[in-house]
Amino acid sequence: MNNLYFYLSKIFAPFLNFGNIVILGLILSIFLYFKFKNKLIKFTLILFSSIILLFGFLPIGSYGIKQLEKNYISQNNDFQINNIIVLGGAESILLTKQTKKLNLNDSSERLISSVNLALKNKNSQIIYIGGSGLLNNNNQISEVDVAKMFYNEIGFDIERVRFISGSRNTIENLLKFKDLKINKPGDILITSAFHMNRSLIISKKLELDLLPYAVDFRASNSNIDIISYYQSFSILKNLLNFNLFFRELIGNTITKLVL
Repeated sequence: MNNLYFYLSKIFAPFLNFGNIVILGLILSIFLYFKFKNKLIKFTLILFSSIILLFGFLPIGSYGIKQLEKNYISQNNDFQINNIIVLGGAESILLTKQTKKLNLNDSSERLISSVNLALKNKNSQIIYIGGSGLLNNNNQISEVDVAKMFYNEIGFDIERVRFISGSRNTIENLLKFKDLKINKPGDILITSAFHMNRSLIISKKLELDLLPYAVDFRASNSNIDIISYYQSFSILKNLLNFNLFFRELIGNTITKLVL
């Protein structure tokens, strides 16, 4: 079932991208309208144009991300830590291979926070789980290779990190951790705040005892005044934020149905 989930998610990935849907729908509607002048096509043209205007001019995506992240803004971090589980996703695999230099993406806080927690908890162990979600990997390096480069370059004791490779998505990440049979109270799960809900849904279904440690927050929890919003206004950013929220919403729904 998980293999089916993986391949379907990758094959249909472009069609789960909200931006792709509305832009391609708009382009197709424009083409068909000028060719056929059909009332129904005119309606779809207006519909897709309205969607772009609505989600591009209003911070609906930011609000959605805020709802995903709100439970992790003020976390109780006063706990004894045993294992620190880090989900892959912070690594820029292709850029690292091309440049032969460490490249991380917007989720780099996952790796940084694991080191911070490990330094504060001397008896803890970092368990990094990753791989590659590409359908055709072409012998590319994996997330694990980039993560190893990160820990080595900052001078962290690599003996305190256990690397688990070969996973392709969050379900496989947590399945591999479950297979280690080392889960116990005080184990910490590090991932991006917007992704934490889905990770905990999977953890619960796999009967794992994990405490959330959310990082990489994307939406401010405070109200932004009109002037500040105007100064940082970006149609592209609004669409990207809604795309992130839309993708995570779909992911949460599918996860509940699949597992």
